[in-house]
Amino acid sequence: MSNDNYNEFSKKRLIQNIEKRLKTTMIGVLAILEEELGELWGHDLHPSDRDLDQQEWLEVWQRARVRILDDGHSHLRAAQSELSTYSFKWNRYVTRFDIKGE
Repeated sequence: MSNDNYNEFSKKRLIQNIEKRLKTTMIGVLAILEEELGELWGHDLHPSDRDLDQQEWLEVWQRARVRILDDGHSHLRAAQSELSTYSFKWNRYVTRFDIKGE
């Protein structure tokens, strides 16, 4: 692999890894909020079993969830754009074995 190809590979690898971590963070935050506050909108209930208050909270939650995801994806695209302006070289882990004579 040429040096230019390796640098491009390194950049793509870094961008993919950062993308995965940011998406995992966003989804993790949403999961925590659902776990901690989901009772407000009857998270584990069938839609027909929710009372009026839970239905209202569900609408609030859905709006907040969309905003969180939209904002997160916007920041992700900005980070990808920023990273694309840099050059990178992945310094792989290298293991060397010294073989000594018998």
